[in-house]
Amino acid sequence: MIRMDSDFQVTPELVQKLLEMHNTEREKRLLKYYKGEHDIVNRKFDDETKPNNKVVTNECKRITNVSVGYFIGKPVSYSTTKDNKDYMERLQEVFDLNNEQKVNADLAKSASVYGYGVEVLYTSQSITGELEIRFAFLDLEEQDILLVYDRSVEKNLIMAIRHYSYKDVLTDQMVKEAYVYTADTIYRFREKKDGMELEHEEPHYFREVPINVYYNRDNISDFEDIVTLNDAYNILQSDDINESEYTNDAFLLIKGMIADDEDIQNMKEKRVIHVEGEDSGVEWLIKNLNDTWKENLKTRLKNDIYTISATPNLSDSSFGGTQTGEAMKYKLKAFEDNRASKEREFKPALQRRIRLITNILNYLRNNFDWRNIVPNFTANLPKADLTIADIINLVGSNILSKDSSRAAIGIIEDPAHEAEKVQQENEDYIDLNTPKEVNIDGEQDEEALQSNK
Repeated sequence: MIRMDSDFQVTPELVQKLLEMHNTEREKRLLKYYKGEHDIVNRKFDDETKPNNKVVTNECKRITNVSVGYFIGKPVSYSTTKDNKDYMERLQEVFDLNNEQKVNADLAKSASVYGYGVEVLYTSQSITGELEIRFAFLDLEEQDILLVYDRSVEKNLIMAIRHYSYKDVLTDQMVKEAYVYTADTIYRFREKKDGMELEHEEPHYFREVPINVYYNRDNISDFEDIVTLNDAYNILQSDDINESEYTNDAFLLIKGMIADDEDIQNMKEKRVIHVEGEDSGVEWLIKNLNDTWKENLKTRLKNDIYTISATPNLSDSSFGGTQTGEAMKYKLKAFEDNRASKEREFKPALQRRIRLITNILNYLRNNFDWRNIVPNFTANLPKADLTIADIINLVGSNILSKDSSRAAIGIIEDPAHEAEKVQQENEDYIDLNTPKEVNIDGEQDEEALQSNK
């Protein structure tokens, strides 16, 4: 973490110095492991004739996918009071414009891989000329983010630098650009022969640095602690296949006979080997493998990966069959603790996003308070569906409304239309079962009375 005094001036010299201090080797290594580019892929033997299989069992990707799916597989919801209905509607318009659910999922995945995810907030104009508040996920594979905090106890973000390099199509030269974000201005720098040079600057009205950071638990990757275990498992898997190839290419040991090429060819054709002498014999020269020991070692490594990463082995037989919710909770205790830690880190960043958006809304002559909006998280845990009998009982007990019950039944595609059909059937039933001379309200028809006289 880079920290410095808050009374700084953005100069080319400062930007150049900060970029020289920025080391991204850790992020590059973690991305490689997520993508399956593990150390085993680069393994070489001095003897190039030896089998050298490179099997990758990508536990790193599994851990990220399972953790992110459980944490934010169900979208974040937001609650507020009735007095803030207009405020929530304005926020929801901004969320819908920016595909908020997708951005949240990307940020959670980035935090799982790198230990943090980053988004940028900015404003633009629509086709009709209206102001639009935008936010976007920053892919750390395409660009690097340098964060600078002040020296206070709160560790306030006072500057962020988004920088990247690319090859110019026309000149075939590498170009490096850097965007510097402060609490009131955005600067654009480009690298020249003598260092970074300021090309453009413009103010913004978010009143804070418009870069928002979403940290993971302990600010580390979900799989950072099991990388060495994954490497060990890859080696065992690869060596198993190497030894299998060794067995297929094993030497034939013939005792009591000196065979030339012609003898060997005759043996192949006639499928017979004739040797003489007491110590003679024929056998394959292979290594004695202790399969049980190796399988036990792989099982231990796998269990260590599950334990240290706090992710369950969902293929384990203990997760099969019908289980109570309480039993499932105990099995997922460590997994749930991990999810709760993620939520504690993710929630303040969501609140800061709302605060920055609200700053722009209030700049447009509103008076909203970002503290009135509360993000809510729901674990994405599979649950047994209610049976139709269960739903009927809940409706009869006045616990569930008929509208909600229809929405809970899978065969009903359009609950509102289904309610209209039921109402129509009830009205038709009443018409069929009501005597023609009697009205529904129980009063006799005047014509019927006259005909009876």
